[in-house]
Amino acid sequence: MSGRQCARTGLWVIEDFRYGYRIATTSWGPMNPLPRLAGDDPASWNRYDTPGSTIYLADTEEIAFAEMLSSFALKLGEVHPLQKDADFLGLSLEEYMAELAGEWDGQQNMQPGFLPRHWRDRRLLYRLGLQAPGWWVDVEHPDSIAAISGGIGKQLSDGAGLERLTLGVLHGENRTATTLIATWLRSLTLDDETEPVGIRFRSKHGGGYSWAYWLRRADTGLTGDPMTADDGTTIESNRPSLLAVTSRFNIKIW
Repeated sequence: MSGRQCARTGLWVIEDFRYGYRIATTSWGPMNPLPRLAGDDPASWNRYDTPGSTIYLADTEEIAFAEMLSSFALKLGEVHPLQKDADFLGLSLEEYMAELAGEWDGQQNMQPGFLPRHWRDRRLLYRLGLQAPGWWVDVEHPDSIAAISGGIGKQLSDGAGLERLTLGVLHGENRTATTLIATWLRSLTLDDETEPVGIRFRSKHGGGYSWAYWLRRADTGLTGDPMTADDGTTIESNRPSLLAVTSRFNIKIW
């Protein structure tokens, strides 16, 4: 397993990140997340947000699409909304969707099972790279779990209602717990006198890792962040990584 244990914190840290993928609206761009404010309710925050600014990246395009499109997926056992109409006409769902595509404005279709065209038109797929070395906390490594439990165990018990810290918590939806962990990790200094640049964690949809990167310079009003982005790529309906994810999630693309 790559990485090392930090002698000061006990955390397992790695530095093998080179580049990642991020989907963002063109109006905001890839490096301008919504800043979080201390004292706000973290229920609506992303998994490892902290007060300040956090951006999320993925190892692969597929993971980036999976993280973004999970909210469009149908619930377990749920039938696609148009399946009954297709059955009535004696068509497959794909055939029925193809007939509708020329008539139905995708902007009217923001509901599970559909990916409207305007969702793609408003976004680009960006490739981001880290231009300077930096340590990431491998939050799911046993040494990191032990260090977090020892460092803020009481806060996690009192504030997030945890009896113990496990992978189930780290993969779960308890945002009080995960954002508390992230905020504590962001505050630390490692044994080489540097600060961790962010957190590595497995995507809950499988297939690889996601990364939470803290925009420390931007949060203090500075420029020149070592994470940089390209100009972005348009998201075409036939992009293989998009098709792979929408197929798994049973999402129809307009």
